[in-house]
Amino acid sequence: HTQNQTTIYRDSEGRVRREIGFELATPSTGAAKRTMIVITDPVAGNRYMLNPENKTAHQMPLHPGKRGSDGPETSGRVWIGSNAANLKTEQLGTKTINGLQAVGTRMTRTIPAGEIGNRNPIEVVTERWYSSEMQLPLLETHTDPMMGTMTIKLVNINRGEPDASLFQVPSDYKVNSGRAGDPLYMPMKP
Repeated sequence: HTQNQTTIYRDSEGRVRREIGFELATPSTGAAKRTMIVITDPVAGNRYMLNPENKTAHQMPLHPGKRGSDGPETSGRVWIGSNAANLKTEQLGTKTINGLQAVGTRMTRTIPAGEIGNRNPIEVVTERWYSSEMQLPLLETHTDPMMGTMTIKLVNINRGEPDASLFQVPSDYKVNSGRAGDPLYMPMKP
């Protein structure tokens, strides 16, 4: 059992800050909790990956173009190696989660027997409850017999406008600019 927490801030101009908590374990240091911060700023046209440990920020340009689908039907996922015959989508209706209306979708991908060396068919199921009002999934459960179950829940929702400073690189950080070919350069696909 592993549990991680991410804090997400989004302002009215579409800027998003994600504070992603994770545990890093190495033989020399053992387990240590770390935080990675990602700021996506479509107003300035940049994405920043902040490392609070060494006070650095990696700046990458956002490229204008079509955004991928993140609606309730597909969740922006690509099912590798699947075709329409192996993917079933069911609408689950609506329910209230944390006081918000959400629309449910269940996607089941069946990996046929023998496709990846499996004796029997394998079902990978993702159930997603999406809030149109928040433009975010409120609850998502992904069950894969090969990897286990992952549950993502949106909790402690504060609908107020976050402080603008959350979407800026702190003045004491060193900013490195990303270029194509850099390991951390991740352009948005048009």
